[in-house]
Amino acid sequence: MTSKERILDAAISVFARKGRHGARMEEIASLAHINKAMIYYFYHSKDNLYLEVLKFVHFETVMSISGIIEKAIESGQGHEYVLKGFISAMISYFSENTYHTRILIEAMASGSEEMSQSIKELKSRISDKRSSLVFNEFFEKGKADKIIRHDVDIRHMSISIIGMSMIYFFSKSITDAMDIEVVDEKHFLEKRMESIIDLVLGSIIIKDNKNLNFSNISLEENPVNQ
Repeated sequence: MTSKERILDAAISVFARKGRHGARMEEIASLAHINKAMIYYFYHSKDNLYLEVLKFVHFETVMSISGIIEKAIESGQGHEYVLKGFISAMISYFSENTYHTRILIEAMASGSEEMSQSIKELKSRISDKRSSLVFNEFFEKGKADKIIRHDVDIRHMSISIIGMSMIYFFSKSITDAMDIEVVDEKHFLEKRMESIIDLVLGSIIIKDNKNLNFSNISLEENPVNQ
């Protein structure tokens, strides 16, 4: 691992645990086993380092989830299968990559300028990839084949899935407000996944096609691995 990579890796840990404003360059340098001056040499300021961390985390998150969706589409097992893959990939990624999740949540919640910059760069980096195009074409075909309701907006549906998948990680205290005691977090997340899949598929799949079974959903069993 290069010095620059060690700095980025350490910065992800510190920004995730301390937040953007609570993070200190001294702690990042110590964790990276590097002189603080070297951080400024590569990144010039804490704000620039934060932007680089956000861009890295954002890209890794999107590419990981997109890869799972693409594999699910390539499997040829249908629209229900792909949606299940999308939802399970979202919840699994956010629960397994807690540092990335914390960084993204803070950036989204604060409406930071860096988040807008990160999104712009992300779009430019994946402009030559067909993930979104393939996803949209796949679901337009679902409408044409009368599997998915014709009035479903794929973009708004995706936003809803992302929101439902992330809400628990935004504020785990939401379970207290709903009088839900989380004894086993893995089991709780499996129930969340089942609930989201049931809600999404139940609302967009045309009635004649609702012969679906959402049982035995596991965070360890994304559709692409079955």
